[in-house]
Amino acid sequence: MYSTAISLSAAATAAAAVGGARPGAIRPAELRFCGLRREALGLRSLRAPPRAAATPRKAAAATGNGAAGSGGFDYDLVIIGAGVGGHGAALHAVEKGLKTAIIEGDVVGGTCVNRGCVPSKALLAVSGRMRELQDEHHMKSLGLQVSTAGYDRQAVADHANNLASKIRSNLTNSMKALGVDILTGFGTIVGKQKVRYGKVGFPDNEITARNIIIATGSVPFVPNGIEIDG
Repeated sequence: MYSTAISLSAAATAAAAVGGARPGAIRPAELRFCGLRREALGLRSLRAPPRAAATPRKAAAATGNGAAGSGGFDYDLVIIGAGVGGHGAALHAVEKGLKTAIIEGDVVGGTCVNRGCVPSKALLAVSGRMRELQDEHHMKSLGLQVSTAGYDRQAVADHANNLASKIRSNLTNSMKALGVDILTGFGTIVGKQKVRYGKVGFPDNEITARNIIIATGSVPFVPNGIEIDG
């Protein structure tokens, strides 16, 4: 294995490996919130002291300034994948004083925020309200009179999309506010503690990290001989 891969719960151990927290790094206990729930509630993140982003090796070679992070690495921790798991790992790493970057080739939030949990729960909430409004007996027991309950299909879809967009923005802003570098592209481990990222087929930026977390999620697998009815 080329990288030193650590789990989300082991991020604290990495702090000892790099000799403790960075000077001036924040350690807010409230970062232990689940990232999704925290941002969905609109809770404000504390702001870390500003710092310069690490320079990818290709750019550093052109300027003659080699990028150097803790112990000669660009970062203490690089996370590949900015879904809810990667976001939570980034917040925990910052809490432990680690210089952190996260790489995402699609959109921040992953499946849960953009296509799964958040939009589906938004649609379920709307359907629940509709069922309640259509329950004439229940409405009368509350002293309410509802003549007609209807819905606008496009407006319901827009509501789900807007909620996902808001949470995606909150997740992004929370990481930026805490000094996490968000790097755009698909990440590939290319050597011991080395990650290359960029467009598919053109990963032209390379960074080094003391530790690497692979948080790319998963894709469904259907065994041969099994048909899906949907």
